[in-house]
Amino acid sequence: MEIRDILKALQDKHITDQPYEVFLVDNTCYFGKDYNNNVVFMIPSRVTKVMPICQETRSLRFAFNKKCVFKSEDKIVTRIVHLFTCKEKDEENILAFIRLTKAFSQSEFDEDQLYLAKLFSVISALFDKERKVSESELQGLFAELYTILYLGEAGCNIAKFWQSRNRMKFDFSFTENKRLEIKSTLKPTRVHHFKHDQLLSELYDIKIVSVMFRKSDFGLSLQELVDKIRDKYVDNFILLMHVETAIANVDKDMLYGIKYDEIYLKENLRYFDAKNVPHFNEKTPEGVFNAEYDCCLDTVPTFAEEELINWIKEDD
Repeated sequence: MEIRDILKALQDKHITDQPYEVFLVDNTCYFGKDYNNNVVFMIPSRVTKVMPICQETRSLRFAFNKKCVFKSEDKIVTRIVHLFTCKEKDEENILAFIRLTKAFSQSEFDEDQLYLAKLFSVISALFDKERKVSESELQGLFAELYTILYLGEAGCNIAKFWQSRNRMKFDFSFTENKRLEIKSTLKPTRVHHFKHDQLLSELYDIKIVSVMFRKSDFGLSLQELVDKIRDKYVDNFILLMHVETAIANVDKDMLYGIKYDEIYLKENLRYFDAKNVPHFNEKTPEGVFNAEYDCCLDTVPTFAEEELINWIKEDD
């Protein structure tokens, strides 16, 4: 069942005198409404002997191993479930709630108490916390999402290797020592900003994807790119969680307003080995932290896209 179909079914559902009225989705989970007209998500528990736990914020309620009585397909059912109640009324927030919970229901984490708690934490953060996001952060997000889609179309799925949270040293980690870093710039020259540790090729095998942007009123917007990711990776809970968190507090006008010329972008995609990028060869001295600097890659030798894909796939 598609996300918009679930939303439409929820909008058509009227309040009843039952605590919950729900419908089954993809034979894995339930969506529906409670008697307060809040959207609910249920996933049946297979660890019914574990003590129930409840958490609640202004916008979200989570009950682990809750014994629920609900109506489904005109039948009254009693089951122990993990229950999420979304108290938000904004359609975009409800869509985010549906996307994340549905992807979660099809993931390998659906019976993991830690990940259930993490799901609650992530959705709560989407609704209840505010964080200003700079345009440069969104530019970086665009480059990473575009790379995921671009390489995916070439038969190389790197989505599952994306960083689990912001501000990690590398954007993608394939093995203990294989790393991929995505760099972007709006400058006419290929100058990128690096943390010193991102170029320590003595410690890691590091490849770099260099993206050059040019703004265009007719370009691909960040919102369009996010929508493509949502459609293609509808079952990838970790990826969607990261994306929804990244754009949670970004104004829609900004998401649609950040547009880059896709023809120019594709023409200027380049791939580099970190060992060839100009950098200080020494490890960061003891007592020195957060060393960063700009590097110009205009004269650095590149390698072919096929080589990058083979390098990524060689450990599969």
